[in-house]
Order: sequence, then structure tokens, then C-alpha cells
Amino acid sequence: MASGATLAYSIQALAPFWGGLTCDAVKGTTCRAYERERAKPRTITTVSKNGKETTREVSAGPPTVRRELGVLQAALNYAHAEGLLIHPIKVTLPKSGEVRDRWLTRDEVAQLLRHAEPHIRRFIILAIYTGRRAATILDLIWTRVDLDANLIRFRADGQAETNKRRGRVRIPRQLKAHLRRWSATPGTHVVMYRGETVASVRKGVARAAERAGIEGVNRHVLKHTAITWGVKDGMELEDAAEYFDTSEEIIRKHYWHHSPHHQERAVKIIERR
Repeated sequence: MASGATLAYSIQALAPFWGGLTCDAVKGTTCRAYERERAKPRTITTVSKNGKETTREVSAGPPTVRRELGVLQAALNYAHAEGLLIHPIKVTLPKSGEVRDRWLTRDEVAQLLRHAEPHIRRFIILAIYTGRRAATILDLIWTRVDLDANLIRFRADGQAETNKRRGRVRIPRQLKAHLRRWSATPGTHVVMYRGETVASVRKGVARAAERAGIEGVNRHVLKHTAITWGVKDGMELEDAAEYFDTSEEIIRKHYWHHSPHHQERAVKIIERR
């Protein structure tokens, strides 16, 4: 599920183009026109804490437009489910493109942890050992961490599952040692900053990566790293899908080429010749 900040940003981007249109205008040609409109460079000005203004040109690429149009699709789906629309409306999304095969080595993760703030360090450790998304980790409260049963329940009781899967995971002994130590700190959530919940770790992870001198790091790369390590270390397809709460199709498509079992049976058959 997208964070509140991401939803707000997407709605802000959608409104100027779609705000004056009706639902019957949602079709392939209009969606492609929106993509072209968002691709146009625009100038934005930001003001730092010391009052310094910075001006830069930005444009939205296909991944950003996909995310924004996905929010539009979700709104239309909700309207149809509530009976506000008689027929479902399909939003045409840009092609997703290839997923970047960027994952961190163990040395890079060690460097990242060394240069991270304490709450970011907690987030990184949880991400590496569980392979969960940033929002899922930041929502984790202590009452869903059972150190006696060695179990973390990322989804609250009664919470419906979404396509951004959460599920539950058994706690590896290395993570358990961290959790025991962290549990002595007062607070409702596992990851907190100065007694407050954390809404986003995007900037914190970026700052740690910059200080460590590591390029291509964001909060999503940590999930990618966790699954890649698991597969490289010999997890079977079914085990990886269950532990990381990710479909076998995704594991096979994006991670399985890292596995020592990749094409193993095929090679054995060929070698019999």
C-alpha cells in the first residue's frame, strides 16, 4: 500500500490534467497524453532550512507516471466497487520496463550500517533480514513481535491482505539478538526517532549511502538485496516465496537467475548426452 505522502504527491500530479475531465475520458489516448504532459520539463524551486533557494528542472519518467496512474486506477476501482460507476474503467499504464538488478554486497551493507543513524540502522537490519517494504517495516509495532515464538506478524489482526503483501515471518537468530536489545528501548514501534514514529526513511537511507560512498542505494534496493541473498544462498523457489511473502512468479522472474539451482536440472540432463 502506498504511503500517505506518496498518495498525496500522486493526487497533486494528477489533478491539473484530470481534474476537469469526466470518467468517460479515461482511455488509452488520454492516458498517453498524460504521460507526454508529465514528461515535459518543469522548473521547481526548493528552500533549504537556512533559507537558500535552489532551482532545478525535473520531469516524470514512465515509472512515476505508472505510479500516478495506478492511483487513478485505484480510485476508479473503488468507485465501481461502491456502485458509483456502473462499469469498471481501465487505465492504460506505461510499460514498466526492466527491473534494475541492483543489490548490495555484505561489505556494502556493513558500510551502510556504519554510516547510518540509529533508527535508519534498525530499518536496514529489519529490511535485510525480512525483505519487507519500507512502509511495512515502519508500521511494525512491538505487540506483533513475539520473541518467545520467534515470529513477527507484519499484518495486524483483521487487516486485509493487499497486493503489497505483508504476512508473517519467523525470526532468524541474528535478527532476534537485535530485537532483544531494541526491545529495552521504550516505544510503540520497532523503528522510532526520538520517541516519535517514522513516516519515511528515504532521506535517511540516502544520507547513509552518501556518507558511505555507495551509489544506487534506496530503501527498495534493501528488499531486493534481502531476496537476492536468500536465493544466492540456496533458498528453493517455494521457500523464498513463502519467507519473503512474494509470489513465485516474481521470484522466478527477477531473482532466480542468482540461484545455484538456476537451470540445474536442465544442465544435468544435457550433461547426460
